[in-house]
Amino acid sequence: MLFRHIDALRADGTLLPEVFVGVRDKRIAYIGSEEPAGDWGEAVDGADYLMIPGLINSHTHVAMTLMRGYGDDMPLDRWLNDRIFPFEDKLTGEDVYWGSLLGIAEMLSSGTTSFSDMYYFCDRVAQAVRESGIKANIGRGISCFDPDKRFADLPAYRELAELLGSVHGEDDGRILIDVAPHSEYTTRPDILADTAQLAADYRARMQVHVSETRKEHLECVERHGMTPAQVLEKVGVLDQPVTAAHCVWLSEADMARFAAHGVTAAHCPKSNLKLASGIAQVEKMQRMGLRVALGTDSAASNNALDMLEEMRTAALIAKGVSLDPCALPAGRVLYMATREGALAQGREDCGDIAEGMRADLVLLRRDSTRMTPCCHSALSNLLYAAQSADVAMTMADGRVLYRDGAFPTLDIERIRWETNRCVAQLLKRT
Repeated sequence: MLFRHIDALRADGTLLPEVFVGVRDKRIAYIGSEEPAGDWGEAVDGADYLMIPGLINSHTHVAMTLMRGYGDDMPLDRWLNDRIFPFEDKLTGEDVYWGSLLGIAEMLSSGTTSFSDMYYFCDRVAQAVRESGIKANIGRGISCFDPDKRFADLPAYRELAELLGSVHGEDDGRILIDVAPHSEYTTRPDILADTAQLAADYRARMQVHVSETRKEHLECVERHGMTPAQVLEKVGVLDQPVTAAHCVWLSEADMARFAAHGVTAAHCPKSNLKLASGIAQVEKMQRMGLRVALGTDSAASNNALDMLEEMRTAALIAKGVSLDPCALPAGRVLYMATREGALAQGREDCGDIAEGMRADLVLLRRDSTRMTPCCHSALSNLLYAAQSADVAMTMADGRVLYRDGAFPTLDIERIRWETNRCVAQLLKRT
């Protein structure tokens, strides 16, 4: 595919004006001011579009689209214990499959090309990812409340080991399996240590919730005399490549600890605001050398999986909290939502618009009222005005997965119908 005369925003916010972008064999094969020779297949007139790198959702629980609107306006501990956990106890693999497809469709239609997930029935999540064409790092959530259970005794261990052996790296790395202990407060130090060893054995990455709420953070200090970050360091989790979700209540010492270990914090501003968990100190993290990416968390706590909204929210709350209009500028936020997220997933050849990179690309319409005028700053329009309705095309590995309201790889009407059917049945069982 060849895009002609298109304005392209690189991950750092640099604008490439009116360039030709050629896609071949899953990659960006050409970028230049002159039209390349040869047959590139379909040619797209880029005059009315803005091209950006595919957005990367660095933390979500995609199948929880099934719980969108189910437990709103509640604090996190009550939300989890009174609404979410009882609902999840009734889930089947089929429920997770259809909920995952719905979430994937929502992400594709709003410009996301890859996501990092933590959930259950991960074989069915992988099936949804496989069929849709999107990229994903799939983490099997690991929790253990039984003091007598060993890690190897847990069903989660057996499921994870099977996924690591059979799915990890599938389709030229499009699907990756992460080791994902839920958190310090839902496991034990010895189990956390075992998960780190498993990740090391398979050279896999890790995901874990860290210091999402003040209560979680302080109770860990009371239990262990250490913060959650310190516990993770002590048991060896931080010796692996880790994405730490939320990180709202990290101390400065924790930030320095994470920075030293190369941890990426997945900032989820909308979910943290909605659950009143607090606001992560993103600028301080970045000043201390900690990598920060962006995620939506789940549709149960957000309630959308829209990375454009997440980018705007991240930029605005940073300015509002600091009383500094220059805080977290647009170019840095775009980098967090693209290249930083790709690196957190271990995808070195993703997250930017450059020759040789994977062709994970998004086109936004520039002729909408929100994107007009387009002569001042394409980057500002993207961050502060664009909405998912402006997304015209989403491409991953050079394959078009969403275009002008249509999903070439998905039966969206059936997905909606099956999701509603699953939810109706679940409500009867809860």
